[in-house]
Amino acid sequence: MRDVISDRTRLGTLNAYKIIGTAREAAFDDLARLAATICGKPLALVSLVEENRQWFKAEYGLGMREMPIEDSICSRIMDLDQPTVISDTWEDPRFANMPVCVGVDALRFYAGVPLVAPNGQPLGSFCVLDREPGSLTDAQYDALRVLADQVMAQLDLRRALHQAQMLRKEADHRVKNALQSIASLTRIQARAAQGDEAKGMLETVARRIAVVAELNAELNRSDNQRIDMSEYLARISTLLQESAPEQVTLKPDIEPVDVETSEAGLIAVIVSEFATNSFKHAFPDGRAGSIRLTGRKTAPDRYTLICADDGVGIPKDIVSDGLGIMIIESAASQLGGAIAPQEVPAGHAITVEFPV
Repeated sequence: MRDVISDRTRLGTLNAYKIIGTAREAAFDDLARLAATICGKPLALVSLVEENRQWFKAEYGLGMREMPIEDSICSRIMDLDQPTVISDTWEDPRFANMPVCVGVDALRFYAGVPLVAPNGQPLGSFCVLDREPGSLTDAQYDALRVLADQVMAQLDLRRALHQAQMLRKEADHRVKNALQSIASLTRIQARAAQGDEAKGMLETVARRIAVVAELNAELNRSDNQRIDMSEYLARISTLLQESAPEQVTLKPDIEPVDVETSEAGLIAVIVSEFATNSFKHAFPDGRAGSIRLTGRKTAPDRYTLICADDGVGIPKDIVSDGLGIMIIESAASQLGGAIAPQEVPAGHAITVEFPV
């Protein structure tokens, strides 16, 4: 038998599962309870053996989550690469001096199946125990092996999901860096461009790329496919503020609501295009002002976003035929909503209502 406690390859394999110290989970608890019931034993464990302790991902009837390695029966059988039944630990010299196997509350019966990773390294065992000597029928023995396979399948699934999340985060990080680089290069080109029209178009492109980068960053921060629009538009507003005229301030007031990531991207496009038009047309000659973004849930399944500036207004040809308004209309349509002009005392405003 090899010295599994000092086996760095085995411990490295165990650590790669990122399972030690995690909270209890029904999938593992149910398997432990089922094993105890089928085998007619009061105790069942999903035991993972570290260097100095055995830690229980699931335990039934024991009332603790770990034991020192000196009390680990699992550490002595998991390297046998086969299920092990010990009818009475008092009759087995391997456990004669083990603290957990002596005294009034001694563990007398043990039946365990090693939990073995795909690379052949043992991680621990799935076992049932009793404080009285005993045995298993052939059917109970087979059931214990089948349930141990299910425990290992759960562990492998968790590891695969963790690896997939890590790969996704790395890909997201690279995409974000690439988008930020493109946005930076576009801003450099804008500064070097000849003519206000070319400069403005390049600055608009840079802002649009930056918005996409922010959406990607939000996806990277989130473990699900929904985003809090309040937090997301706050970050988008901060991003847009960086390219706003010095005397113009963005003021988001967005009621929290979770939306799909695809919807969040469309909403960001609407906000970005409105702000871009306002930066360009609503505050000429250094005029000071603000752009307000207001979002409210107006019905259980409807949300209203109002984008308003307090500038001099937007020229009619821009409002009716400009590229920005066409992009806003397209985004609103994809959201299943529509835009409408909003009457304000000064400046320009639109309302976008869409289902959530």
